Amino acid sequence: MNFSDNTFGETREIRAFTKEEILEIKATLNKFKSGNTEDSVIDNYLKSKLYLSSDIFDTYSNYLEDLKDFTESYLLSIIKSNYFYLKTEILNELNLISNNLKNLSSNTRNIRRLTKNNLQLDDFLLIIDTLLDENDKLTSKIKQSQKEIESIFDDKILLWNKINRIKNLNFKLNNIPSNLKNWNEFKDLFIFIESLNEEFLRKRKKEKDMFLTFHFEEIYQYFLSKDENKIKFYFDLLHLLYTNNIFEEYTGEEFINILERKEVIQNLKNFIRPLLTQLIEDKLRDILVEIEDFNLKEKDLNINIKPLKDQKLSIVLPKIVDYYIVGLEKRFQEKIHDVIEAEKFEEIANFYYQKIDDFSSLINEIEDWVLNIESFLKPYENITLALRKIFSNVSSEIYRRKNEYLTFIKTVKDEESRVEVRKFVSDKISKVNDLIRIYEDEASLIIKEEFPQLKRIKEILNDYYVKIQKIKEEVYKKLDSVKSNDIDIYQVIKFWEDSLNRKRQQLTFLISLLLNKLFKSFKDLIEKEGFLFATITEITEQTENFEQLPLNFALSSFLSERLTEDELKERISEIKSKINQLNNSLGLYQVEISKLEKILTNRVKIRKGISDSDVQCTVCHKNINFVKDKVITCPFCASTYHYLCIAYWVSKYNSCPMCQNHFLVPHSEMFESEEDFKLE
Repeated sequence: MNFSDNTFGETREIRAFTKEEILEIKATLNKFKSGNTEDSVIDNYLKSKLYLSSDIFDTYSNYLEDLKDFTESYLLSIIKSNYFYLKTEILNELNLISNNLKNLSSNTRNIRRLTKNNLQLDDFLLIIDTLLDENDKLTSKIKQSQKEIESIFDDKILLWNKINRIKNLNFKLNNIPSNLKNWNEFKDLFIFIESLNEEFLRKRKKEKDMFLTFHFEEIYQYFLSKDENKIKFYFDLLHLLYTNNIFEEYTGEEFINILERKEVIQNLKNFIRPLLTQLIEDKLRDILVEIEDFNLKEKDLNINIKPLKDQKLSIVLPKIVDYYIVGLEKRFQEKIHDVIEAEKFEEIANFYYQKIDDFSSLINEIEDWVLNIESFLKPYENITLALRKIFSNVSSEIYRRKNEYLTFIKTVKDEESRVEVRKFVSDKISKVNDLIRIYEDEASLIIKEEFPQLKRIKEILNDYYVKIQKIKEEVYKKLDSVKSNDIDIYQVIKFWEDSLNRKRQQLTFLISLLLNKLFKSFKDLIEKEGFLFATITEITEQTENFEQLPLNFALSSFLSERLTEDELKERISEIKSKINQLNNSLGLYQVEISKLEKILTNRVKIRKGISDSDVQCTVCHKNINFVKDKVITCPFCASTYHYLCIAYWVSKYNSCPMCQNHFLVPHSEMFESEEDFKLE
């Protein structure tokens, strides 16, 4: 039985009855009935018309059963080879069987209508339906596993065969599975291999562990002689045998001289080079068009990179990478030149990054193809070493340029964000300044106005002043009129003074009471005004637990992790200054200081490579405060000292007291500067 071109019992194709054939059968059946013909004669006649005399059902059933076993064992297994041409031949055969069965079903139904009741025809229809169902299921499985080959680069089996033709190595035949011996294509091949080893078998027929060998070219020529038009189908069969270890490479008794080896290597290179060049041109066709459109004229960039076949891959491929990425960067710069919106900038940046990423994927696909070819070249796989090095360098360059591009985008985005935030804050500062200016104008107008109460009091004071002055003038005139008499005027004046002094002492000055009342009334306003403008530089929202502690964007919560050591020290110094100014908030600010000091201590420890929680000075054995103390850490043994404990030793010997190692540059970065540790 063949995979294709089966005769199926000398009945390759079954056609549907024509109208004339049906009428002929009807006339014959009527003649049989009128002549009282025996049923056996009628049955044989019908079988001949339906091509059932050659046990065609058994033939189809056996073919489908064997094909199902072969398909599940070799075509639908974990092996990733496509075997497109082998599956195509099988599908053609299954399609032929399907058409034959459908025509046979149609013919049987037409005859059944002529014979009315015929149990044998009913059995035939049931068998046909069963075979059609099996055929359709098997066809569906094979189609689902079949992937069309788009180009020679995707046809790994064809490449494998062509490369093996060039190598023409010796192979040996291993044990043949029984389920392959059912197929004539394999059976004939095995017989041919035996014929190649006929003399060998005759000479060593008594030896154990004998095996058959052949050269690849011999098998190729054998298949070529059978049917040149089906050579790709035979290539699939050959590869299937190889991947299932039915035959394998064998070089035990074969010797290849140096000249032959050099010739094979050169032929392999001659085969791979144009293929690889064509693959690069196909994969990078759009890339090359884009490079031309970039119109790069800066320096030496405006060169012709086509045709690729005339240039060395080690030169042209890096150039393609360089020119393409330079061109993308140029286009990117042009696109973002007038872009203001952050969203638009990010959209453009992501688009061009994706372009670089897609280009990198194309290069990787080409490299993967080379690696796949390499697996076919054994024992000549070293001929691709130079190609691997080229692709490794190119991939590294693309990776580097991608990272540079990402860094550039991040820098621009960060700068855009900084400018945006700074502009936003600047606008808000302007608004605050405008509000303060309006406040000053409004408050000044009110302050310049005379309070109605004060004006009324002045009027009352003036009124009573006039009235009292009138009384005083009347008293004065009276006393002046009697001053020449012998009346004791002194006693009268004394009486005036004593009476009004007592009253004046009893009197509470109402103006003072008014001022006290005004002060109390404006005290809350003064405090609110003072708090408003005292905390105007703080932008942190007040919390329930720390209503009087503006931490200015909660530096200790998350921003402190992004600050440098100098910035941390600067914040500590600022907060200490606030502690001196706000004694009532001392405890809250001390909590903030301890958080920042802890972060600073850990930061210093990490920088100096210190993992211990408590670190003691190696000289005085006192715990080191990394926030306040100046320290020296030995880069060799990691011993840590107070600056004052070791300063004299280092200045004299320039070495570590513990390990005695000399420092390469005297005092270079050995201890923090005075400014670094100045906290107040």
